[in-house]
Amino acid sequence: MHRRFFSTSALVSLLAVAALMGLIWVGCTDSPEQVTSPVPKIDALAGRGQTLDEMNPRIQAVMDVQNKHTHELLSLPDVVGTGTGLTDDGQVGVLVLTQNQAVNHRVPKELDGVPTQIRVVGEIKPMANTGTYRPVPGGVSVGNDRECAAGTVGCIVLKSGTRYVLSNNHVLARVNAGANGERIDQPGRYDGKPACTQTGQIGALAGKVNISFSSSNTVDCAIATLSVSSDCGMVGGGYKPSSTTVSPSVGMAVKKTGRTSGLTHGSIAGINVTIQVNYGSPGVATFVNQIYVASNFIRSGDSGSLMVTETGNNPVGLCFAGGSGSSFANPIGPVLQKLGVSICSQ
Repeated sequence: MHRRFFSTSALVSLLAVAALMGLIWVGCTDSPEQVTSPVPKIDALAGRGQTLDEMNPRIQAVMDVQNKHTHELLSLPDVVGTGTGLTDDGQVGVLVLTQNQAVNHRVPKELDGVPTQIRVVGEIKPMANTGTYRPVPGGVSVGNDRECAAGTVGCIVLKSGTRYVLSNNHVLARVNAGANGERIDQPGRYDGKPACTQTGQIGALAGKVNISFSSSNTVDCAIATLSVSSDCGMVGGGYKPSSTTVSPSVGMAVKKTGRTSGLTHGSIAGINVTIQVNYGSPGVATFVNQIYVASNFIRSGDSGSLMVTETGNNPVGLCFAGGSGSSFANPIGPVLQKLGVSICSQ
């Protein structure tokens, strides 16, 4: 999530993103704290050694039911998303993401014979190691110079052999408003001393995938050139992400390093998630095929963090939004493909 602190209009936009219906949030704090999410119970499929990813026949069958009923579920008051994951009793089922528990009686207990499970995620909004870092590593504060805000450098990526910073559109490109060449600072200006003063330039906006407010999205991402040295590892000499990406699966243990909450650990609770994210004045955007972690895996200001596997450090997703006890990420494959980049692991 991305913490944005800027002019009044920009602040309103950030707050809206952070307030994303039951939505995902972006934030910043002065001292990172570790958050550990519970590991969900895995059903008999996993017990037989089967990975609960989208190639698993049972997962595929439930995803088909989820996709069939997502439109009608989203029409219910306070329902902000759906996904495929595990129910409280360990079955593979359809997750119904809501702003509060009041919608409980409106959600059917099963759909086409598949059990449902309500998960209260609140309003979903877009979401810090706050100092100055040279060379620039992953996991630290970054932002567009034209707003008083702060998000996270996810990692360093490569394009035609040149290094770039990877983060979210709403962190680097001001929710579609940014133009290539705009100055990018590290730390983000919210983390200046005093807050909102200009910080050091590290490069310039070099590309973004626009967020649509009229059709479905898969990614919230952007890249920036680097005019200073960079480090392909995480801040503080932490792990380096692998260049080999993996697809998310239910129950997969993951971690991330972000500007606000630092290193946190969690496990994937849902895949193929459809959510509605509130970006404030630009509006509410629908995202499909997202990753859901049922904890405060990211906090405001952690937007742009790279989600990797607990062991192997394989990139899984690009964190971008959250809500009450919920965190969401874009699958990393489409992010890299749309930007034409690869993960730097050297």
